[in-house]
Amino acid sequence: MSVVQVRVRAWDVDLSRRRDDLQKLKGDGPSSFPSSSSGSSSLAGQTPGSSAGGPSRSPASDSAKDGLVSSGIFSSLEPTQEIVILNTQDGFVPEILRLKKGQNYRIHVVNVNEKEKNVSFILDAFSQHEGTYFGQPKSFEISPKIEGIFSFQCPETAKQGKILVSPTDADRKPASE
Repeated sequence: MSVVQVRVRAWDVDLSRRRDDLQKLKGDGPSSFPSSSSGSSSLAGQTPGSSAGGPSRSPASDSAKDGLVSSGIFSSLEPTQEIVILNTQDGFVPEILRLKKGQNYRIHVVNVNEKEKNVSFILDAFSQHEGTYFGQPKSFEISPKIEGIFSFQCPETAKQGKILVSPTDADRKPASE
């Protein structure tokens, strides 16, 4: 028996008991399912893909149909634009990002501040909180759904930047004459 530990930020998570429980469940089926295939033609209560010995324990997303549906939902039709934000001694470069509503962006944050080598990058509006280490990029993806001005910051250096989300060109109205 091996002990599996995962370190997530400041928390230690021990998954060894969970793994043992899953292995125990793997061999056991629910008592409502017939345990033998002795001529019983009743398959009521069984899920598709399950055998007479019990239901299939594979995740629902393993089927080809579910995979196609979920890949269609999560794949973007538009290309992802990549943006690099540098955290320098004098602040963020660029300090102001101009993004379009509904577009997909992959943001890479790189700490190049030699005085503060381990700092945070916080973008609350998009639920992004990253620890950045000197010279190592941190990447995440966002797709702004609403227009507005949002701030990102580094609390250790008290530096701040802004993201301006504007409507897409299709949302713009013509100027009045």
